[in-house]
Amino acid sequence: MILRRLLRHRGLGINLLAGFCFLMLAVYGWGLSWEEMGGYLLVLLVFLGGLIGMAAVLGWLLNKAKRRNKSTQHSDQDKPQD
Repeated sequence: MILRRLLRHRGLGINLLAGFCFLMLAVYGWGLSWEEMGGYLLVLLVFLGGLIGMAAVLGWLLNKAKRRNKSTQHSDQDKPQD
């Protein structure tokens, strides 16, 4: 049932299935331990979380700078010209 849903969208389903097979090959075929795989997954999630956090902070700063720029433009237009 789940496999059929994933294969309906072929790109996502095939990529997930291939990734899962590669991970299982690393564990059973190449002798990678589950602890080591968990450690790699944890490092990956920490770096991904840090990257998403940095992108969110930069987006917030850009939005704040954009609002400040708009407010200074409006206040400059309200001043009488000499």
